[in-house]
Amino acid sequence: MKCLQNLGAGLLLSAAALNTGYATELLANGGFETNGGVGTASFPGWQTFAQGGSVGGFLAQQGTKSAATPVTVAAPPQGSFAAMSDQPGPGSHVIYQDVAIPAGYPAALSAQVYVQSASSLAAAPASLDYTQAAPNQQARIDVMKPAAALDDVGAGVLANVFQWPAAGATPTHQVQAGGYQTVTLDLSAYAGQTIRLRIAEVDNRQSLFFGVDAVSINSGAPAAQLGAPTILSYFVQGTSVALTFTPVASVPMQTVTGYAAQCTPQGGGAALTGSAAASPVTVAGLTAAAAYNCTVAATTASTTGPASNSVSFAVPITGSNGAVVSVPTAGGAGLGSAAIALSGAGGSATSCVLQPVSGFVPATSAPVPPPQGAAAFPFGLLNVSASGCVPGATAQLTVTLAQAIPAGAQYWKYGPTPSNSAPHWYAFAGFSASGSSYTLTLIDGAEGDDDLSANGVIADPGGVMVTPGSSAGGIPVPVWDLWALLGAGLMLSLAAMRRRHPLRR
Repeated sequence: MKCLQNLGAGLLLSAAALNTGYATELLANGGFETNGGVGTASFPGWQTFAQGGSVGGFLAQQGTKSAATPVTVAAPPQGSFAAMSDQPGPGSHVIYQDVAIPAGYPAALSAQVYVQSASSLAAAPASLDYTQAAPNQQARIDVMKPAAALDDVGAGVLANVFQWPAAGATPTHQVQAGGYQTVTLDLSAYAGQTIRLRIAEVDNRQSLFFGVDAVSINSGAPAAQLGAPTILSYFVQGTSVALTFTPVASVPMQTVTGYAAQCTPQGGGAALTGSAAASPVTVAGLTAAAAYNCTVAATTASTTGPASNSVSFAVPITGSNGAVVSVPTAGGAGLGSAAIALSGAGGSATSCVLQPVSGFVPATSAPVPPPQGAAAFPFGLLNVSASGCVPGATAQLTVTLAQAIPAGAQYWKYGPTPSNSAPHWYAFAGFSASGSSYTLTLIDGAEGDDDLSANGVIADPGGVMVTPGSSAGGIPVPVWDLWALLGAGLMLSLAAMRRRHPLRR
C-alpha cells in the first residue's frame, strides 16, 4: 500500500480529534452499509459521476476481495461494507454528497482510506481526466463548492482532505505496509454553508483500488429529533386492532421509513407488535377479553422515534359479533372506548357481520352540520356498516359507552328516508337507551339503513343527540374542541366509509 499523504497538512487533525463528542451526524450512509449488494454502484445518500468512456467505478466491497476483479485487499474497517474503486479498464469516477453545516457550531470530518495500486508511483497531475497522455493514477477526497464542476481540481476545491500520491511525489516514494488509515479535517470554517464532499479516483495505467469507509461529518449542533405520532382512532375486532394516527415528518439524517405499533397486556406479559409504511398499523394476536395499552412510533433505517399517546381498550370476548372502537373524550383530551355488538331481532343470532369502521368522529365530519349544533352530540357520530345480512332482515346494534347516556337523549341520523329521498337530519325512532348503553333496531332497506335497499347490507351513520335540557340524571353536555379532533386519520377513515356507504349530501 502506498504511503498516504495530505496536501492540506495545516488542516489535518490528529487522530484524537475523532472523538469530538459532537451531537449530530450530518452525512448519510457514511459507512456504505446501505447499498445494492456486493459489486453494485448504488449507495443511497450518495450521488455518482463518471467521465465518458470510463470503465468500473466505486463498488460495494465486502471481505478481503475486491468487488469486480477480484484482488486481495484490506477488509472494511467498519461494518461489512466499504466503497472501493475497481475497474477492468481505465476511467475517472466520483461519488459525492452535499452537506449543510449548521451555523454557530464546530464541525469535523473523518474517514478511513485505503489505496492499493497495481502500477508504480508517479506524480499526480492536476486533473481527473483519464484520457490525457501523462500517467494519471490517483485518489483524492476534497471539500468543494457545490456549484463547481465535479471534476474540478482548481478554484472549486475549498480544501483537500486526502490525495495519493501527493502532488510532486517522486518515484522514490516508498511503499508502506498496512491497511486503512484515518484522515480528518476541521470543517468549522464552513459553518452556515453547504459543502460538497467529493471522493474521486482516476486510473489510466493499471488497476487502482481506492477504499473509503466510516466517513463522518459531525457537528456540535443539537441533534434533530423525530416527533411522535398521535393516535386518532382505533378499531378492535376479533383478535386484531387497527390504529389510525398522524404522520411524522422526517428530520435531517433521519428519514421516516415506516411505523411500528406495540400493544402491551395490562395484566403483564409479552408485548405484541405490528408495522406498516403508513397509517393505519394493525397489531394481531391479541387475547380475547384481555385489556391492552397500545402506542405507535415512527421508524427510520437506524432508530425508532418517541412513542405516541397511549390508548387502552379491552378485546371483545371470543365468539362475539362485535367490535371495540375509540370515542374522543370531552375537550379532545384523549380517546375512550365503546363496545359494539350486533345481533338479530330480540338479541338472537344473525348472519350480519359488522364491518370495520373508523370509530366515533366529531359531528362536524357530517356533510351538513346538525341543526342542534355539534356540541349536542357529546359522543360524536358513529359510522356502522353490516354485511352478509338476509335481505330485509332486522338487526340490533348495541353500543356500550363508558358513561351514562342522559335521560331524554335521541338518536339523530343524516341521510335519506323512505318519505324523503334527499339526505337530511332526522330523529331515528328505532333507538332506545338504558344506563350507558343504547340499542338501534335496524331493518335492511328501511328507515335507518342509509342505502334504503334490501340488499343484505345495512349502513347506519348517526349519533346520540343531547339537548341542554336533557342532562338531568345523565352527563353534562361537553363542549368539544372540535377542530382539534379533525385529524387526518379520522377524516380519511370517514371518507372510506362514505365511499362504501355514503353520508349522502
